Amino acid sequence: MKTITAVSLLLFIIGTIGALDTESYQFVDYLLSIERPGAPRLFEDGVIFTAPSSYRHVGIAFAHEGFSTVYWFRRLMTPDPDAEPQKTGALYRDSGILFHAYTVPAEVVELEYRLVIDGLWTIDPANPHYRIDNAGLSRSLVSIPVQIRR
Repeated sequence: MKTITAVSLLLFIIGTIGALDTESYQFVDYLLSIERPGAPRLFEDGVIFTAPSSYRHVGIAFAHEGFSTVYWFRRLMTPDPDAEPQKTGALYRDSGILFHAYTVPAEVVELEYRLVIDGLWTIDPANPHYRIDNAGLSRSLVSIPVQIRR
C-alpha cells in the first residue's frame, strides 16, 4: 500500500513540474500588461489566448487532444482606481479581455486549435495563421519554439 501511495504521489509531482504557473507574480504581471485581445502570446512554457470580453462565452479545443475537451476562457479583471467600495462594493473592473493560459505538452511542435465563440466553432479571428484540414475545416496554428518545449 505504501508503494502505491508513493508512486502515485511521485507521478503527481512529476506531472506538475514545468506546468505554466498561473499564480506567479510574473504571470499575473504579464497578463495585466496585455492591453487588448490579439494573437496568441507565448509565455514561459505555455501560450496565452485572448478574446474580447464582448463575447459571452469563448472556449478553445486542440487537435492533439482530438478536440475532445473545450477549455473556457476567463474574464480578466483589473483593479479599478476609481472604485468606491463603500458605494458599489466593486474593487475591480472588466479589462475588455477574456483569456485562457495553456501549458504546451512536450511533444507538440505546433498547436492546432479551434475556438467556440458564443456557441459557434471557428478559427481564431485574431490569429492570421491557419490550415485547412482534409475535411475542409480551418484550424488556427501556433508554432512552438524549441526553447518552450521541455
